[in-house]
Amino acid sequence: MLYDRPYMRHDSGQEFRQTSVVTTLIIVTVAVFVLQQVLNVMFPGADGRGNYFMGEWFALSGQNFRELKVWTVLTYTFLHSTAGFVHILGNMLGLFFIGRIIQPILGNKQFLYLYFGGSLLGGLFYILIHFNSFNPVVGASAAVSAILAFFCLLRPEQPITLLLFFVLPITLKPKYIFWGSIIISVIGALLYELPGQSRIAHSAHLGGLLAGVFYFRFIYSAAPGGFTRSEKPSIEIPDWFKKKRKTVGNFNYRVNRTNRASLQKEVDRILDKINLSGFGSLTDEEKSTLDRAKDILSN
Repeated sequence: MLYDRPYMRHDSGQEFRQTSVVTTLIIVTVAVFVLQQVLNVMFPGADGRGNYFMGEWFALSGQNFRELKVWTVLTYTFLHSTAGFVHILGNMLGLFFIGRIIQPILGNKQFLYLYFGGSLLGGLFYILIHFNSFNPVVGASAAVSAILAFFCLLRPEQPITLLLFFVLPITLKPKYIFWGSIIISVIGALLYELPGQSRIAHSAHLGGLLAGVFYFRFIYSAAPGGFTRSEKPSIEIPDWFKKKRKTVGNFNYRVNRTNRASLQKEVDRILDKINLSGFGSLTDEEKSTLDRAKDILSN
């Protein structure tokens, strides 16, 4: 088996495929949003503000937490404000653009750990401030903040372009986005949310960011080669890649068979390079490494 990476999946000689957990999360979240809207229309509340069933049982609030609805520290991530589309659109765009970069690196299982870890820690931070409050919080912002923090720490110098207010493109380095998000969340939580002057859950955003930092520092970076998922990568080169290559000149590349850890780390690096830049970006030496490592690491 290769990493659970889309470009290394093989399906009966057809195109490599994998159902990304990012796609699944987006589909489920949008489906829940549609369900919220349907319930609002079909079963409106007495005050005309919409149905309260989803909020009472799945949104996170101090009241729900005191009533031991502990599952709400995770389920609130799938709910969004039904007053408009900006809330869910912003979160789903963030999940899509950031998630599709780091999900192939972490794998589906570890990506879910990071995503829901951000939801959990973000929810707990929110409860610390609003334990005695009835105001609920909904949205995937804390979970998206976790994957944003992880990406910023993983690729701090890689410039990315964002659409400010969904219109104005700006290019920034992720390290600046990370520190800006931390500062805004801390100031927002202390000066606006804590005194009750803001409806934005800055505390949940801060918890999500810290979850991403924790995952990167103590889980991802602490593991050999930077990988910690239980589905430890092994090598199985696709059929189209198993064809022998002609030797160029007198080039003779040898793989160090005595150090499997070093070889595995080099293979991990090459697979990440394929994910970021495509198979065509590999050098002949890197292609040879993948070809030879298949037999060594599969034993």
